[in-house]
Amino acid sequence: MTIRAFIAIEIDNGIKDRLSEYLRQLKKTDADVKWVAPEYIHLTLKFIGYIEEETLVSLNKIVSDAVSCLGPFSISIGNIGAFPNLKKPRVVFVCVQDEGDNLSKIYEKLDKGIEELGMKRESKKYVGHITLGRIKSQKNISKLRNALSSGTECYFGLEKVSSISLMQSKLTPTGPIYTRLNNFMLN
Repeated sequence: MTIRAFIAIEIDNGIKDRLSEYLRQLKKTDADVKWVAPEYIHLTLKFIGYIEEETLVSLNKIVSDAVSCLGPFSISIGNIGAFPNLKKPRVVFVCVQDEGDNLSKIYEKLDKGIEELGMKRESKKYVGHITLGRIKSQKNISKLRNALSSGTECYFGLEKVSSISLMQSKLTPTGPIYTRLNNFMLN
């Protein structure tokens, strides 16, 4: 049996509530965007994709090893951005920053470990962000761009990262359903 997996940092409810309020403002633009459900807001460290269920044992070890040398750290969540940019948004996100570059360190260890499982490494450098929505069409895109530009200097909070989660993503017609498979505490 295969499962669709990713590795993430789960975000606390206070920050989710502030992001949810901001999303309510963006939704008023009536742009054609598939917004992330507030309860599923998270920071993806590494998307794995479909794997065989028996691969979970190896994947759990890779995640455990990746976080074994790190203690808890904080990430700052704020400032709205878009890929590829705010003028031609396809993905709307909120920026995530950490002073000690811990996210990149974890990502590199995960990427290397997953490569040893026979999966391809990422060619791009890791950019910490929390996806808020994916643009589906150009409907009301100028209204959305205006709303996004007002959020380029906003702050949603400081998240204390004390664990990393291995997650399952089940795709459904109404959107994905995420389930935590395992949680790995930082030392």
